[in-house]
Amino acid sequence: MASKKKALSATLPDGLFDLIPEDQSYWHFVWKKINNLLADYSFQRIDLAPAESTDLFVRAAGNDSDATKRIISARSHGQNLAFRTDLSASLMRAYFQHNMQALSSPVKLFTSAPVVISGDRKPKMQWRLAVHTIGDQTEAVDAELLFLGCRILESMDIGQFTVQINTIGDTQSRTAYIKVLKEFLRHHARTTGARVQAALKIHPFHALEILATENAELAGRAPQAVEHLSDSSRLHFKRLLEFLDEGRVPYIIDHTLLPTIYSGFNSPDATTHTVWHFVYDAEQTDGTQTSPESAPIITGGRSDRLGEFISGTKVPSAGWGLDLGMIIERLKTMQVHVAEAGARPKVFLSQLGDAAKKRSLMLFEEIRKAGIEVRYSLSKDTIKGQLRMAARFGVRFALIFGQKEALEGTVMLRELESGIQETIPLEKIIDELKKRLKRPVA
Repeated sequence: MASKKKALSATLPDGLFDLIPEDQSYWHFVWKKINNLLADYSFQRIDLAPAESTDLFVRAAGNDSDATKRIISARSHGQNLAFRTDLSASLMRAYFQHNMQALSSPVKLFTSAPVVISGDRKPKMQWRLAVHTIGDQTEAVDAELLFLGCRILESMDIGQFTVQINTIGDTQSRTAYIKVLKEFLRHHARTTGARVQAALKIHPFHALEILATENAELAGRAPQAVEHLSDSSRLHFKRLLEFLDEGRVPYIIDHTLLPTIYSGFNSPDATTHTVWHFVYDAEQTDGTQTSPESAPIITGGRSDRLGEFISGTKVPSAGWGLDLGMIIERLKTMQVHVAEAGARPKVFLSQLGDAAKKRSLMLFEEIRKAGIEVRYSLSKDTIKGQLRMAARFGVRFALIFGQKEALEGTVMLRELESGIQETIPLEKIIDELKKRLKRPVA
């Protein structure tokens, strides 16, 4: 008896998703606003390869062994390839690989791509925008990145937001802080519980992150990084806050906000000085604003050690990542009206019969090349079905091209709103369309 073969599953693995056609109008809306702002702030686009060497993300993680466990990789053709877990590491790799250090500093890059990290039970995918400035260590870069993030979220007009910000200082400062934070967490081991102590084995920053969700009062009594800043780190943070005050950025200093692999940006070992989260303010049913939502929409900070981890070369850098999927979902939830992607068509070309169908493709091209927004459908055979489609597009005019018209070298021009139609010679149809489209809509 022949064995039954297991049916193939025509679905993506859990945790992954496609950007489907019905959502493209939202993505077009978001990208149009983002691209304009990125151009205004002089950021240049780079499109990255679909995969990276696993070693890149291992290097970017520094000494964080738990971060390396979250990399999804496979060996193929003698290479260890990995799903991208972090866009900042890829941007830094591209900076060195393409000799961008020879360019005038700073180098300002942005990219958009899916990232996939290993979750507790299944992979987790996000479609992110990453913005990175490389080659400038001043607080002005941090301020510019924060201003840009504010402008992007403001342009979406989908809620008020708050910037949560903190600093861990330079290498000297963070070393001193990590020491006292570990001592605090160990001293309160009985109070903090098993999850916090397990996280402490991974990284003390992650342990404090969990403690803040489980016992906010105790987390509030934990040592603060700002208490262990070097003079230069203190000055860096002070000047940055002055920028934010001048720019009226809605921020709060959150001393429990620390870089972790779970925050969606650099590994804690790569991060220096500032770290920030943008969070939308949660709304009550009466429309008043309350406490911030838990999931950050933008995560970022300064990562002056990232270049050293990846290539052995010290280079200052800062940047952030934006979860574009969260923006799209919020637009949908708030039922924001967005225009259809692309120019709205003004003419629909319908055809009837084999001869007309064969010639309609060239007629469509002639109209399109003349700069007239036109749509058509070769898959529908009835005029009635095609005119229904024309109505859905909201066009002003329909062209009806049938067997008779194909033989005579004419086309019927119908004004959809009035139903008035007349026969026009094919050689005059483009001029006639342009003339009528210039007339105001009645």
